[in-house]
Amino acid sequence: MAAPSEGDAASLLPDLPGGPLQAYRARASFCWKELALFLEGEDMLRLKKSIFSALEDDPLFARSRGHELSLEKHRELTFLRCKRVLERALLRVEDMVRNPLSVLTLITCLGTYDWSLAQKFLLHLLVFGFAIYKSGSERHLEYLPKILNMEIFGCFAVTEVSHGSNAKAIRTTAHYDPATEEFILHSPDFEAAKFWVGNMGKTATHAVVFAQLYTPGGRCHGLHSFLVQIRNPKTLLPMPGVMVGDIGKKLGLNGVDNGFAMFHKVRIPRQALLNQTGDVTPEGTYVTPFKDAKQRFGASLNNLSIGRAIIVAMSVVNLKLAVSIALRFSATRRQFGPTDEEEVPVLEYQMQRWRLLPYLAAAYALDHFSKWLFLNLAEFQQGLMGTDRGTRQAELGREIHALVSGSKPLASWTAQRGIQECREACGGHGYLAVNRLGDLRNENDPNCTYEGDNNVLLQQTSGYLLGLLELRLQGGARLDSPLGTVDFLEAYPDILDQRFSCPSVAGCSESSVPLAAYEWLVCYLLRESVQKVNQEKRSGNSDFEARNNSQLKDDAVALVDVIAPPDFILDSPIGRADGELYKNLWTAVLQESQVLERASWWAEFSASKTHVESLKSRL
Repeated sequence: MAAPSEGDAASLLPDLPGGPLQAYRARASFCWKELALFLEGEDMLRLKKSIFSALEDDPLFARSRGHELSLEKHRELTFLRCKRVLERALLRVEDMVRNPLSVLTLITCLGTYDWSLAQKFLLHLLVFGFAIYKSGSERHLEYLPKILNMEIFGCFAVTEVSHGSNAKAIRTTAHYDPATEEFILHSPDFEAAKFWVGNMGKTATHAVVFAQLYTPGGRCHGLHSFLVQIRNPKTLLPMPGVMVGDIGKKLGLNGVDNGFAMFHKVRIPRQALLNQTGDVTPEGTYVTPFKDAKQRFGASLNNLSIGRAIIVAMSVVNLKLAVSIALRFSATRRQFGPTDEEEVPVLEYQMQRWRLLPYLAAAYALDHFSKWLFLNLAEFQQGLMGTDRGTRQAELGREIHALVSGSKPLASWTAQRGIQECREACGGHGYLAVNRLGDLRNENDPNCTYEGDNNVLLQQTSGYLLGLLELRLQGGARLDSPLGTVDFLEAYPDILDQRFSCPSVAGCSESSVPLAAYEWLVCYLLRESVQKVNQEKRSGNSDFEARNNSQLKDDAVALVDVIAPPDFILDSPIGRADGELYKNLWTAVLQESQVLERASWWAEFSASKTHVESLKSRL
């Protein structure tokens, strides 16, 4: 890659204001503009500049300091901002196709400003819209222009009240009726209600709904996705048979209306099935291009990999913002010094540097990795939309799934801990809401659980590695993964025989040293895991029991009973002493005010084009 010129960097990046930080900038060993140009590239820097300028120049995006919006107003403003972003066409569809990183740049730029806006935009256009484009067929293309102009507004409904990570056990059903050529969508009870669905609470008119597909005769063909209208686009009133509502205030991201939906024998046309992985003929015969049911199931949930890869990038942005705040604070906050008259910036103290600089390094490393991962995922998606069903494509899918399943926990947990360290490193000023670290902490937090709980996802990565190791130990084919991320396992026995040796302290700073240590650690942990599982199997336990029989669990509830206060004091529906988890949760959700009502501002919005001006006058 050619080195960027100083002129190119200067034209894209304006000079920063002078002031107390200038002393540190003057001591830097490199030009910050040139490094930014090298890392981002000219096209992405121009895109970032255009997005940030568009937000800053539009009064609708003006920051409101000094007062907190009501939940209803917060969601109204976020919806209008999402609409404005789509109207401004900050990124053309052809640009997204030409350079997939531009998609990631748009989402992260919006999130840098406000994650509620970014999430609402992401869920509507890229999750809902892309699911229709990728999982559907020509018969569904008519919906894409309606998505772009917000004639319809969408959400992506997989998670249910009682099932999140275990998607195979989802209980919403879609029975095909050949007499009317319709599917009958049904939620058997509240535990099967779609839950936590972003945009569903107040604003979504349509949803991509995952349900178990049944054909005549009662045969279940597993999880499939359907395009379902849940509200009238003009009135936002629920469609017949659909109970849809808002789940209430969250710890953060309250500009996004997370909601729930239950379907009571709702009839939808046969063409509502997004039929890329499987279809049903008018007579009721199920057809699929996949010979392996596991491959079809994996393909049907492929959008989750996209979501997880984007969460990696989102977490990186949160970490970048936190370290930017904390390090600029540390460079200007002065405490103590060599004399009573002279105080020095707290960044000069080793303890402060030990606390913050590792997270600064992590931000750079994870940023590079997240872009690499997203580009490879985009290549894989392009192959899926074609006719590539070869062995390499299948291997690439498994490798990417393992990578996103491992990197989402790594990035979100690193950001979580880094933000907290940055908050503490700023002392009391970090606890002040106006300095944003509290918002960053709360808005990064769900990255650790949605699109798959981190601990569960790590088991999918470990399962992939254990499977590869088993093939290696059985003398199978040479390990040669498409992206090369696990090829080191080919040398598994030799790696375990290695011992750490480094001739000098300076030599330990070479990148090969920690990489070799990491490869050894992975091999060691795999060996220990295999031995433990085999020991359990020899004891007569099943695979499930062998992986699970290692925790002090029988006494846990009784120990909690000793320390827990009465339910009135504990005040948590999911933690009540009666253990009626879903009954208590349903009661709590229904007690939320206006849970089943449409947004109070919708009538005014749909009737008047001057609604934005009306809103600004009331804020």
